[in-house]
Amino acid sequence: MNLNREYAKGMAKVKENDFLSAIEHFTAAIELDPSNVEYYAERGVAYINTNQYELSMFDMNICVDMEPNNSYRYSCRAFLKSRMGDADGAISDYEKAIMLDPEDAIAYNNLGLAQEQKGYHKKAQKSFDQSNELIGYKPNRLDNSEITANKPQAITNQQPKEIQPTKSSVAKDVFTKKSSFREFLSFIKNGFKLKS
Repeated sequence: MNLNREYAKGMAKVKENDFLSAIEHFTAAIELDPSNVEYYAERGVAYINTNQYELSMFDMNICVDMEPNNSYRYSCRAFLKSRMGDADGAISDYEKAIMLDPEDAIAYNNLGLAQEQKGYHKKAQKSFDQSNELIGYKPNRLDNSEITANKPQAITNQQPKEIQPTKSSVAKDVFTKKSSFREFLSFIKNGFKLKS
């Protein structure tokens, strides 16, 4: 029971953005049960949020060792490697993640970012194209808004429709804005459910 309590306390501290306290609780959970990969993963993410990258890498390596066939473990470590400036290591881990899960659009997108960082622009474009294909985004296709924009419109009293974000702008926000990335990680941690 103490084991789950420490983990739960750590998760509560993450929600409060108190990552230093979260690390303490995840460490206590690990001491009680060093075989639970999620405790290392959560502590690794908390270390990222406190800019303790070497400690995060230690935990991410443990996660990969404990679950070598879990693509998500490689993607997490690749994200960290990219953040630490190790584009080659990130590329290698994203490629392994994709090998394990060829339907992972995020891994393809992030692989493209790492490839761009190294100057591999053609490879990066192929990775972005694969990501777009997996999410159903077709950047070169005219959609209805582009077709109707050139067509004469009748004058009405209706308010203009609110512009909805595109999948590509959402994906870009997730990987370029810290707050969007935190929301995305929270979405994943909540079992792909939106907070109510």
